[in-house]
Amino acid sequence: MTENLDYYRTVVIGSGFGGAVAATTLVESGEQVLLLERGPWRDSESVRDAGIQRRASLPVGRKAINHLVHRVSFPGLMGKGKRLSTRGLFDIHFGNEMSVVCSSGVGGGSHVYSAMNMRPHDPDYWDNKAEGVSSKAMETHYAWMLECMEAKVPNAEAKIPNWTPEAYEDSKEFVADADVPQPAMSVRMDGQQEDYCNNSYFGSANGAKATLDRVLILPAMKKGLQVEPEQECLSLWALPEGGYRLEIMDYRLKRRRYLKAGKVIVAAGTLNTLRLLFHSREIGGLRGMPALGQGFSGNGDSVAWWALNEKGADFSLGTPTHGRFALRDPDTGKAIPGPYITRFGLNGVNTLPLPEPLKARLRRDAIIVGMGKDNANGVALWKRGRLKFRYIMESNGILSDIQELFSEIARRSRKPVRFLKHKPFTVHPLGGARLAPNEEEGVVGSTGEVYGLPGLYIADASALPASPGTPPSMTVAAWARHLALGIAGKKKRGTPRSKQIKD
Repeated sequence: MTENLDYYRTVVIGSGFGGAVAATTLVESGEQVLLLERGPWRDSESVRDAGIQRRASLPVGRKAINHLVHRVSFPGLMGKGKRLSTRGLFDIHFGNEMSVVCSSGVGGGSHVYSAMNMRPHDPDYWDNKAEGVSSKAMETHYAWMLECMEAKVPNAEAKIPNWTPEAYEDSKEFVADADVPQPAMSVRMDGQQEDYCNNSYFGSANGAKATLDRVLILPAMKKGLQVEPEQECLSLWALPEGGYRLEIMDYRLKRRRYLKAGKVIVAAGTLNTLRLLFHSREIGGLRGMPALGQGFSGNGDSVAWWALNEKGADFSLGTPTHGRFALRDPDTGKAIPGPYITRFGLNGVNTLPLPEPLKARLRRDAIIVGMGKDNANGVALWKRGRLKFRYIMESNGILSDIQELFSEIARRSRKPVRFLKHKPFTVHPLGGARLAPNEEEGVVGSTGEVYGLPGLYIADASALPASPGTPPSMTVAAWARHLALGIAGKKKRGTPRSKQIKD
């Protein structure tokens, strides 16, 4: 059944921070890599310059109608949910206990993320998770990725519109001074007006924001990386002779195809990785993984709408995030300890096909996001062909702490702060195929390889052993770099591969 299938040494599934870093690292070591991505190339300046013909527009103008949502799922809808458009940018998963938004396209979440690049809140995050992994060793990988993304902390000379250290410099209620550490960001800050608009949630067509397709994937293609977009892996099958058979939906040709791989690195994003692993196990393609689904987390995300309606303001301008701020202690004038809050404008609202009066109002409001380390004690479940989550908000006190901050911000500003009190929402789902010292506690070991399934690796946020409490993109990238360098080192040492699998 598998004799005549195309064979690849290494297949990477997904092109976000895990997949792009793993694929790039392996190509640099001389490995032959096929990178599969379920979404399309996005129509940005760098992709056009590379000569890629088949591109999907970002959700701009009228194209926002059929380029905004890729797939939506909600309780009662079977399977992966309803696919609205193969060209859509977002997946939206509505759950009873947590809702999740993620993205689709070559470059993964880098198109829609806020360009904040941070290490975990806990400097010892990686310690004591599994033998062979440590925070000290991981630091090299963080530094490498931050350099690749050209991340830097903004300063006063950049003259960034709506930058919180300037906005709250004289505020009696809020503070964003040196005691509130600001994130490094991967975005141009040259003072040009075009760099400070339309470069966040709905993509960055002008390339002001660093995205993985431009920074890693396109350069790696010049070194031999093979990229196939609009290819969704539906199932994995471990082969008796070693390696894996992949069932793939080709959205370009609208048909299924199959191929073989010696090694498979799954980095499809937490939800899609968990779906793929659960489904493949259910149909008999994979075995084991007794801890699959354990340790699911929303990374402590809490989102609120701050109805400032400030006359003359345009909060849609600026870097993708305006920066962090905290409550000011009225006695000391210092920041009150606790979770930091980050302010955003609705960056990109000008590109949406909305009535101008509505857009004008949206520009006068802000979004605030709280984030902190939750307990990563949720569970992802597979029931009747559908991924579900058990996530008890009451057992994760960071969420109520942040919501109390939201209420205090509303009191101090005398402006409404609206949020869903009992409905956690995240753009940073993680865990479920986590790193652990044994298969009873997790799915992967210190090399990223799945226990009991040689040659199968997990390189995305589903493998993270705990909530970092900060945007996890850099932590995912560090993990993927660690994993890929381990594979490359194994190859150099001459670790034998199955003699029955041929190139």
